[in-house]
Amino acid sequence: MKDKSSRPAIQGKCDNIADYDTVWIGFPIWWYTAPTIVNTFIEAYNLSGKTLNVFATSGGSTVDGSYNDLKKAYPQYKWGEKWLMN
Repeated sequence: MKDKSSRPAIQGKCDNIADYDTVWIGFPIWWYTAPTIVNTFIEAYNLSGKTLNVFATSGGSTVDGSYNDLKKAYPQYKWGEKWLMN
């Protein structure tokens, strides 16, 4: 998490992501933001034309910081809903 350029590997791949108009991305919030493996996922696919929604879990922070970080890192995508799951 200290190295923002880190892109941990993901095992497996979604072969039919082109079939979806909306993609939900879920994760636990780490250090007030999304874990870097979320960046690995986003960068592994062409998500143009899709709505990206975010849901997260956290013991003490809101989803807003993570959501805003992702929107800033990937402004080319359409960002939709955000949810914090407790």
